Amino acid sequence: MIYVSIISFTENGSMINRKLGRNLQRKGYNAKSYSIEKYAKKYGLISMNKLSEWTQMAFDMSDIILFIGAVGIAVRAVAPYIKDKFTDPAVIVVDEKALYTIPIIGGHMGGANEFSKIISDTLGSQLIITTATDINHKFAVDVFAKKNELNILEKDMTKEISSEILSGKKVAFICDVYNGEKLPDGLTKSGKCDTCVCVSIYTNKSNCKNTIHLVPQKVHIGIGCRKDTEKEKLLCFVTSCLEKGHIFEQAVSSVSSIDIKHGEKGLIDFAADKKWPLYFFSAEKLNTAEGKFSSSVFVKNITGTDNVCERAAVLASNGGEIIIKKISHDGMTFAAACEKWGVVFE
Repeated sequence: MIYVSIISFTENGSMINRKLGRNLQRKGYNAKSYSIEKYAKKYGLISMNKLSEWTQMAFDMSDIILFIGAVGIAVRAVAPYIKDKFTDPAVIVVDEKALYTIPIIGGHMGGANEFSKIISDTLGSQLIITTATDINHKFAVDVFAKKNELNILEKDMTKEISSEILSGKKVAFICDVYNGEKLPDGLTKSGKCDTCVCVSIYTNKSNCKNTIHLVPQKVHIGIGCRKDTEKEKLLCFVTSCLEKGHIFEQAVSSVSSIDIKHGEKGLIDFAADKKWPLYFFSAEKLNTAEGKFSSSVFVKNITGTDNVCERAAVLASNGGEIIIKKISHDGMTFAAACEKWGVVFE
């Protein structure tokens, strides 16, 4: 659920606040409306005392912060709490007569530009966008990454990509699953560019001088291990396997194994350390996985299935393709599969 905090300071602003808050709640947002005590009581809003304390709370708890009042008030209020465009909430200003809606922070990554359109449509206000790529109708790499749920590895390069495109230069576009559709203005399929947008699970996909890597989290790891295998051994083993397969660690979505390992402390701690979800499948379920797998009679006699890691990876990826076949080392096995995925442009 998206959390929205709305603040107003005048009577007109508080009437708009109440209207907007109720409208957003009907649309499914968790919207809370605040005002100074005088208007909070009159219009059924939540009373706010110190603006600085309210703003700090809103930054900690909200996805979107909406000021109904002057831009200057909003700027001074949020200034102490701004960190960066990738973690800050969206901050939007609406004047107290609802004539204009202006996103001021988090236009792209925070979703302020997109949400401001909802606000302006609701209030009938004029939407004012100042983001260069938007007003010039150019490809914005951060917006593209957000819409396609891609991890941006070189965040500082988002500005460089936008600058290149806005100046009329071409930026190469490389993608594991590019289907040949027409690219947005500023992007080219040619690899003869100094700058590149690379959408891939693979670390070795781009040879461009300056590359921004956008990594989809679509890889699922299957693990088999001997009883009481230590976390540190699994960490080293998995890291080594990913490096051999030239797979970004940021591309990993989950870890899975057979259910007889559900109490294996080393495996549990390993997944927790990496912050990867850990799933377990029964032997019966593993045997339903479709595909060609490395087969072991020994493993089947012990577990009830002829292969744990490959089958687990395929099941976790919803029938995806095996991209790293079974690797065995010191009582541990590893395999990786990639679920089907794609990208869309605006």
